[in-house]
Amino acid sequence: MTSPLVLCGLLIGAILPGISGCTSKDSSEPAPPPQAVSGPATLLTSGNPIGDDDDPAVAVDAQGRVHVVWFSDRDGTKDLYTVHSTAFDPASGTITWSAPVQITHNDPGQFPNPTQGDNFPSLAIDKTGTFHLAWHRVNLINASHILAMRSDGTSGGWASAGVKDVTSGLNYDRFPHIVKFADNDLRVYFNSSTRGTSGKNDIFVARSTDDGNTWAAPVEVPSLNSDVEQSTFPTIVKTANGPYLGTLVRWKLQPSSDFLDPSSDIFYAESTDGETWTTQQVTSDPNDTVNDLTPTLFFDHASTARLAWATIGFGDPAADIAQMKVSDRASYPALASTLSSSIGTPDHSPEIVSLTVDGRQVYVMIWVRIADPPHNQVVYRMFTDL
Repeated sequence: MTSPLVLCGLLIGAILPGISGCTSKDSSEPAPPPQAVSGPATLLTSGNPIGDDDDPAVAVDAQGRVHVVWFSDRDGTKDLYTVHSTAFDPASGTITWSAPVQITHNDPGQFPNPTQGDNFPSLAIDKTGTFHLAWHRVNLINASHILAMRSDGTSGGWASAGVKDVTSGLNYDRFPHIVKFADNDLRVYFNSSTRGTSGKNDIFVARSTDDGNTWAAPVEVPSLNSDVEQSTFPTIVKTANGPYLGTLVRWKLQPSSDFLDPSSDIFYAESTDGETWTTQQVTSDPNDTVNDLTPTLFFDHASTARLAWATIGFGDPAADIAQMKVSDRASYPALASTLSSSIGTPDHSPEIVSLTVDGRQVYVMIWVRIADPPHNQVVYRMFTDL
């Protein structure tokens, strides 16, 4: 097995450098084209076969290692854990991972499973190599708050990292996404059902100007919200030389089934300054009964922005992972395709990164599969073709 030689993809949740392509060794003879990679869906998390491992967050460091943070209830409550890649085998399409490191240590008595504890981490690695992590924690009074910490990414670094309160009070704040816009501009976008109209989910942002040591009071992002729908799952990306990009989910007002409501759809957002956004609906269906959930943004090897999300809109009532170019969004569903297909097995919460391994341009997708309902498990796949 070999480690990645060149990081070609653009990293979601961090400031994204311009990528002009990947280099190869000089040779007087033209090299044969690398063989395609099409690895199997492989369990990433183990040791919790009758529990839940869910909500993976993914980032790639400067050495090309893939870092994953997720929540697990393997110790009796929901805590955060992390692993990183140590080797890649393109021939088999498999990855070797480090041993899991526990990041948070909640008391099961204070945070009883399954309703309390840590959920939905978001991970970003900045240009200095600092790891920024945000998540939401539900407590015994059913308040949910956004928390954050920073680390050097080592087990010792996570053990010594201090937890910072991004939000507080009698609020229900969920589904954060952390992104660094500049050296003095670290942000967490999230949705709240208590800060605006009670019971209506809208998107807010909290900002830190001192690299996560302190956080200003959250403010609403009106241009990411709608008067006639609810909004959640914000993902925001700052590109190096172009616009700010975003994606989110919207669904109908009450009565609804929260974000699992069948009226949920994927929206794309764009901004020139990271403050004021324009949004466009991407997915739709005539009866508004197709679930579209947990969207993310990634960049392919041509530096083209793409959307990925979970959907029942392509024939699997349990949900597949779909993807399409952002530039093709007006043609949905014509130019969308699926990346996971296991009929009857629910797949959700995709994260995708682009890497070059042994001269092969590959993608690593990490997502959640419910192979043994109701237990969520984190799986991965390495492949060449989208």
